[in-house]
Amino acid sequence: MTEIEIILLALLYDKDYYGYEVERIIEQRNMREWTNIGFSSIYNSFNKLEKKGLINSRYEKEYGSPKRKVYFIKDETKVIVKKQIIKILSEYTSDASKFDIGMAFSYLISKEEFYRALMHRKENLIKRRKFILEKYHQHPTANERPHIKALFERPIVCIDAEKVWMENFIKENFFE
Repeated sequence: MTEIEIILLALLYDKDYYGYEVERIIEQRNMREWTNIGFSSIYNSFNKLEKKGLINSRYEKEYGSPKRKVYFIKDETKVIVKKQIIKILSEYTSDASKFDIGMAFSYLISKEEFYRALMHRKENLIKRRKFILEKYHQHPTANERPHIKALFERPIVCIDAEKVWMENFIKENFFE
């Protein structure tokens, strides 16, 4: 199951939605900050989930609006969603990020270019950390809801760890 499929199923877990409502929720919750969900991929994924038999849909008409396709999760799919969430939280996966690819092929650039790139990344990490902290402080319920708090705290801790690693790596490899 793809990340977007799990996200969509989890959103449908408690409430039926039409596609544009899901888009609004994704925007409101700043979900694009930690996952890659495009507007068109929402509808494509809903169609795939429906073909897989994990969700159903119905058309609803509101006064003054065209009829909309509303998606809802099947009861048996809720069990699958819970299992997927447990799996995601408990398993370690070695995700080959773009940075790792860059590190693997860093021998193709000069030492100076490599150093400048790492320093630029470090600056970007600092900016990213600041941005996440600002969003955290602006969020109305982050302190009251552990799962939301975790979505802010975990990336900050990861950024801090990467900064420490990067500073040591730079010190060891560029300033001997």
